[in-house]
Formats: sequence, structure tokens, C-alpha cells
Amino acid sequence: MFGELRDADISVQRACALTGTSRATYYRRAKPVGPRHGPWLPRTPPPQALSTAERDRVLAVLNSPVYADLAIPQVWAR
Repeated sequence: MFGELRDADISVQRACALTGTSRATYYRRAKPVGPRHGPWLPRTPPPQALSTAERDRVLAVLNSPVYADLAIPQVWAR
């Protein structure tokens, strides 16, 4: 019935009022989108990312007694 009203050049607002359909429902059905939610796609690490061995060395330095009480920018400055 809604399609027939639209084919007769009745406006969407008027056709919705006559059929008791909300305009949001009409537009949602007129242009459906795929699923919006779902699992994240796996990400590849950027090329400049540290390797596991490099990360371990950095963490060892940051956790050493010399730098243990300093913030990372302070360690970087030294």
C-alpha cells in the first residue's frame, strides 16, 4: 500500500501519515545498511613498531633502579 501511494506521487510524509508508518521506519527500510557492530578486524602493527626484543630492552631500562622513579619524558631527556 505504501508503495502504491509513493507511485501516485504522494509525499513520503503524507504516505506515512496515511499508512501509520513512521518516516524513520520508511527511510531505514528504503536504504538499509549492513551490520554496524561486530568483531574488530585484526590490525597489523605499523612498520615502525618495536619488536618484542626491543620492547623488552626498553622496559628493562625503564624499570631499572636508576630510572624507576622518573617519568618517561624525564628518562627520554637523560
